[in-house]
Amino acid sequence: ENYNDKLDADGREYSTRILRSAQRLDRLVQDLLAYSRISRAELKFENVELEKVISEIKRNHDDEIASANASVQTGPLHAVFAYEPTLNLIISNLVTNALKFVKEGVPPTIKIWSEEANGRVRVWVEDNGIGIREDGISKIFGVFQRLHPVEKFPGTGIGLAIVQKGAERMGGSAGVE
Repeated sequence: ENYNDKLDADGREYSTRILRSAQRLDRLVQDLLAYSRISRAELKFENVELEKVISEIKRNHDDEIASANASVQTGPLHAVFAYEPTLNLIISNLVTNALKFVKEGVPPTIKIWSEEANGRVRVWVEDNGIGIREDGISKIFGVFQRLHPVEKFPGTGIGLAIVQKGAERMGGSAGVE
């Protein structure tokens, strides 16, 4: 910022590259810290209203939802016995993925609902995104596993690992259909 007017075109290009790299590194460190915290945090379970969690997530991502011209629809939402911060992080990661991994020119549509069976609640997050190839399904929940180049779809490759780790820590699982 202080020397931009003193730099030539190459210098400005280099400083822009450095800034982008530093921002990506910061995001990576933040995601790794989130993964680490979710792996070892003490979880305090309570009854959590999914409707409340979804409303908070929609508020937190309101700008992204609006700029993507996205639609977020909810169906039946049951109460769950969970650790609310982890549940919020899981669903938030799924929503941001649904906003990110879309076909160009197609507004994202996200549907969130839950089903109760045998004393357990299954939470669904469905989207109209680009989908996942069959050979990628076994990889996507691993740390640093990316199916697409970062230039096309930004991210660190940790989001779905956080989803899976969080679900496991709460006695559940994460999957893809």
